Amino acid sequence: MDANPRREAQRRADRIAQFRAELDELETERALVLTPELRSRLDAHLDDVLSNLRQKFGIDATESAKRISWAVRVASLLGAVALASAVVLFLQRFWGTMPAPVQVAILAAAPLILLAAAGWTFSRGVDFYYTSLLCLAAAVAFIVELNAMGTVMNLVPSSLALLAWALFAVLVAYAYGLRLLLGAGLLLICGYTASAWTAAQGGFWSAFLDQPELLIPPAAVLYAVPWIAHRRDPHDFAFVYRTCGAAAGLVGILLFSTSGHLCCWGVTYRTAQVFCQVAGIVLSAGVIFHGFRLGRSGLVNLG
Repeated sequence: MDANPRREAQRRADRIAQFRAELDELETERALVLTPELRSRLDAHLDDVLSNLRQKFGIDATESAKRISWAVRVASLLGAVALASAVVLFLQRFWGTMPAPVQVAILAAAPLILLAAAGWTFSRGVDFYYTSLLCLAAAVAFIVELNAMGTVMNLVPSSLALLAWALFAVLVAYAYGLRLLLGAGLLLICGYTASAWTAAQGGFWSAFLDQPELLIPPAAVLYAVPWIAHRRDPHDFAFVYRTCGAAAGLVGILLFSTSGHLCCWGVTYRTAQVFCQVAGIVLSAGVIFHGFRLGRSGLVNLG
């Protein structure tokens, strides 16, 4: 089951509820009065539609069902956090006494088990919220795994960890249609690109924020991806690419205008600062205009 059809089914259920509320209002105002036969036929049809949507996609047909669903989701999230914390604390209690092969096996198995659980819930048609929660937990477990593995193996910190995290997040996001995970992966790609260029210049890779202008080129590429890749986008990933590209690029310009890192410009600090601020205003206005053209309030708010 794809995530997008369920969202469309939920939107249709919401439209049916709004239609019924407006129809009741029109009948109260005597603007539109249906005969009892027509109203019963209409109600029967809408009930059949909602019943089919519930059975096929597991949507919430009423406000009370939505409240119950959200309560269950919050409880599930809190339970997952509590369980993960308990497992981590339990492992920390005995971690030092375990041999290195056992530590490596546990670290490698954790994200794989979570991914397998996500695949099982996805194939069984369980509420997509739980699949996304398991995928997010797998991504966190993968990040923890690489950090802990580096400690176990006494490895030197490297920017390649950012690339590994980004690839994991992007691949899982495309596998299950997760926009939040895709956004995290794209921002990590921007960070990796900037850190790799910082290391190539002789600096330490984690100091890439000292040169925030390095975030601008990958951000521009991300923003242009929806124009370059003309393909069907059932999960609305184009919006994620544009949002991440605009956010990383504008933040890079903002930091650059106040950082004082102007060794490559050959101009005074004040001149470069004014230029960056003007460029930031112009690009922000461009993002707002583009958001209006696309009808995306998220881009407008970001700009």
